[in-house]
Amino acid sequence: MLMRPYLLTLLAALPLSVELCAQKAAPVIEQKAEDGLWLVAPQVGDALMSVTRSFSQGITIDGKKNVWCLVQSYEVNKPKERTLWLYRSKTGGRSWQRVTKAGPTWSAYGGIAGEPDSEILHVAWAARLNGAEHSSAVYQRFDAGQGVWLGEPQVLQEGVGAQDQFSVSDLAMAADGVLTVLVATHRHPKQPPWPSGWSTGVMTLQPGQKKWSGPYPIHTNRYGVWANLQVRDGRVHTTYRSSPSHSIIGYRSFSLANQKYDQKKDVEVSVQPKTGRSVANASALVVGPFGNRTVVYPAAKHPSNRAGNGQLLIAFAGADDKWRTEVLCEDPKMASGNVGHEHFALVKGPGPQVIALYSKVSEDHKVLYRRIVDSGKPMGPERVVARCDKKGAFHRIVAVRDPRYRTGIWAVVAGSDEAITLGVRAVLAPRPPSTRWQ
Repeated sequence: MLMRPYLLTLLAALPLSVELCAQKAAPVIEQKAEDGLWLVAPQVGDALMSVTRSFSQGITIDGKKNVWCLVQSYEVNKPKERTLWLYRSKTGGRSWQRVTKAGPTWSAYGGIAGEPDSEILHVAWAARLNGAEHSSAVYQRFDAGQGVWLGEPQVLQEGVGAQDQFSVSDLAMAADGVLTVLVATHRHPKQPPWPSGWSTGVMTLQPGQKKWSGPYPIHTNRYGVWANLQVRDGRVHTTYRSSPSHSIIGYRSFSLANQKYDQKKDVEVSVQPKTGRSVANASALVVGPFGNRTVVYPAAKHPSNRAGNGQLLIAFAGADDKWRTEVLCEDPKMASGNVGHEHFALVKGPGPQVIALYSKVSEDHKVLYRRIVDSGKPMGPERVVARCDKKGAFHRIVAVRDPRYRTGIWAVVAGSDEAITLGVRAVLAPRPPSTRWQ
């Protein structure tokens, strides 16, 4: 199956000048949106607010236990001219302040990671540098204590043409300080080492070093798109969509010590077409203790690109590496194929548990649900977190997936359609804020 471009937004924005200085901080906002969730980023004038990709690490904390969130801003009449902002909360998500703009004026789609004993934040994103017309994957550090960006953006992979453009899918920091970034390609990259168009590769940076290693493509078949990652016990765990002979959600792990993958080829963790269902693009991964890996992904009517008999499914494997599938929820109107569903996420819970947050296509994303998943098995009925009468209210969900810290926040959500004006909102955990590193 031919893949349609999933980074078309990288082609349309006009080149704009570089802005690297820290922005004047906006006032602290303590306000609830119409759906009762805490407002992170309200609409400012004609600017609309969204969040980074649902499968990216869009939320982190710094050494002073402040919460940080990546938020995208774009004008109503210029939806492809995006700007990435850093927002901070000192109150566990109940009040927020816009702090700084990320790099160039055109910037989008990235990840963020803090450090346990430092106010340095690590940010990677897609940007157009120095008036370039093509998107590059860049990385830069931000000093949260001083409120300034450090140095210039470091180019991880440079965009040189319409076929060769790059974005950032995800970013994480290992316990020993090694940084990992997932760099995604555009249509048909000519630069090595990409095995096909629509590829994704791991890049790593050792503490104290300036030169990145990689990229190491995560997939062995055609395509490796919409990838996300988790780092635990010296390994980068990642899930992504690929297409060996049919569409799959693939899994591989990468050893940071050996700079090699543990599996020789993609491990298919999703249902096969013989089940009557085919997968869509996105997946969300959480790695827990005891070798537990939990993945949530959508599947619907086969052949692809048709809505019907949709489900959100859970794939789970423990230390034995045997993957099994459970149904998280039914969502009949959901479609499969080259579709970018971003209305689900996983939050790390206690022990082997994770919390699934999701809305439903069949309900126009008007209700936000949660459900406990224990060792891959959904427990009890789904519970309503919030409701809204606007279509698309919970269309995009970005969760706190890093198991090493608790923020008092489960996730941030953003709307689409008529709900875009709700802004970006924080979904607080049903307990007093207890932002801390574990």
